[in-house]
Amino acid sequence: MFFNDQYIQLDTVDSNTTRKVLAHSDQLMYVKVMFAKAQTGEIPLHKHIHEQVTYVLKGSFKFMIDNGETKDVQTVREGDSIHFPSDTLHGCIPLEDDGILLDAFTPARADFL
Repeated sequence: MFFNDQYIQLDTVDSNTTRKVLAHSDQLMYVKVMFAKAQTGEIPLHKHIHEQVTYVLKGSFKFMIDNGETKDVQTVREGDSIHFPSDTLHGCIPLEDDGILLDAFTPARADFL
């Protein structure tokens, strides 16, 4: 199946974040996440059943991964990748304006469709 960018809906996540589901099947999904402005403060954390890999396309981000035993906080930049196992608490804040992440999920996130 082909997914042409010009026909893909841009979804507003919050006042600073938009996303596009670039391609998906039942088992795999690519999502482009765009952040308008740099932010400071607490990293908003969440978790989900989906395994996730994130690639930094543009900018830099402060990520936290909390596996219940340890909390790891790192700054990642363009070209860096992160793996999040299923049900792992994690989150990020953009450190630069116009940051972009590419997220892959398995299985696909029905809540994004």
